[in-house]
Amino acid sequence: MRTSRWLFLTWALLGCSAAASDAKGVAPDAPSELAAPALSVTVLGSGQAEAGGQVWQYHLLRLQEAGKAATYAQWFPPRNPGLWPTMMVTRPYDGITWTGEVVDQKWALRGPGVHPDDSEPHHHAGSSSIAFTLSSPELITAESFFYLFHEFGVLNVFGRFYAGGDIQNDRDDMHAGMRFLAQAPGVDRSRIGVHGGSWGGFEALYAAADAPVEARPKVGVALFPLSDFARQYDYLTSVIPSRVTNPVVRNQYAAFFEPYLRRINATTGGAPGTPGADYSRWTREHLAPKLTTPFLVIHEDWDTLVPVEQTQTLASLVGPSLTAMYLRHLNAPDWNTRGLDHGLLVGQYGHSVNTLTLGHLLTNLGGPSQILFVPFVQDNLVTWLWEVRILQYFGQDMSAVAPLLRELADPRVVFFELTTGNVILGAEWVAISVNGLWGTQYTAANIREALSAGLPP
Repeated sequence: MRTSRWLFLTWALLGCSAAASDAKGVAPDAPSELAAPALSVTVLGSGQAEAGGQVWQYHLLRLQEAGKAATYAQWFPPRNPGLWPTMMVTRPYDGITWTGEVVDQKWALRGPGVHPDDSEPHHHAGSSSIAFTLSSPELITAESFFYLFHEFGVLNVFGRFYAGGDIQNDRDDMHAGMRFLAQAPGVDRSRIGVHGGSWGGFEALYAAADAPVEARPKVGVALFPLSDFARQYDYLTSVIPSRVTNPVVRNQYAAFFEPYLRRINATTGGAPGTPGADYSRWTREHLAPKLTTPFLVIHEDWDTLVPVEQTQTLASLVGPSLTAMYLRHLNAPDWNTRGLDHGLLVGQYGHSVNTLTLGHLLTNLGGPSQILFVPFVQDNLVTWLWEVRILQYFGQDMSAVAPLLRELADPRVVFFELTTGNVILGAEWVAISVNGLWGTQYTAANIREALSAGLPP
């Protein structure tokens, strides 16, 4: 369903590439300091960047908690008066150049690529290299666009994996971000969301668990997250050797995870069971009772980096407030030929994963009468739903899908097709697709009620 109003917004959305504006992004003559209990906030620079045909103001921040290393973040304050929903996005790997720290200058000079992990204190001659990418403020603006377009504030918190440190430092970075949101003007602290994937998923889960009560997120999304470091250690040292017989593949695992193990060891003191090692703050038993924020977690059963059991066991402890949606296969993988990634389906249906997660976050955080634009690629989403139908036919538990489709059928949701620019009401598209795949006769008016009982049989 298209109208002239939707066409106007479509034109705005189609311009979602970001570029720096001329003579913008200039740092002030001297950093400004804002005092706050337990946290100092230094504005290192301010600027503007274009995304979606609009210009967005941002601030580059250094967040400093007493006794901890500095944390860096790019902050897009809500641009309208009043209080607005705000997203915190965890960014463990993005390289930044504007901190003034020598380590960031060093890596920026190296440029994107694979380099020795020599900023990590426990790096040695046999250590593996790590990948490095640079993320300019303009790129971060572009990737924050769909939140900015809905007038959200957005805080991007950088974990700076390349700068060394340990998992406690990553946890501290995310805590500093939450402390900032607890005091930042314009933030509706009853409508904070947090999102991250993989290592950033670990950061999102622990950020929510550690968040101060005045800034506890209302909703979170973690994609294929590492949540239990003791069990991950067991996965690397026991599970992989038991199912991977190819020595070349075993060596690939060992090389890939070596930088991660160094960071884990630096915090915990060594492998679980090692004299002096302490994992008391790094297991699902520690995390689950602290995780009061409702989370959507998406995980594939062929994940070789973070085994799906991480999410399955965490979900069993957390209970109904953690919605686990699994990308499933009907057959078992050949672990000797599987690549090191989060799964084939994650790559194949990445657009659909983005649609589900954005729909979940926007409908939970958006205003009661706010139009919510959710991007999708129609062919990708239809193909994924067809696979859901097949898995359901073969007896797989796909019960988590219906609530997510129900959110996409929210009367506030308008789907924006990324490849064509077409728009359609979410409820209309969901009804058409469910009818086509399940042979039902729902309408946009009753599809949400129908999905409240689950997927059609």
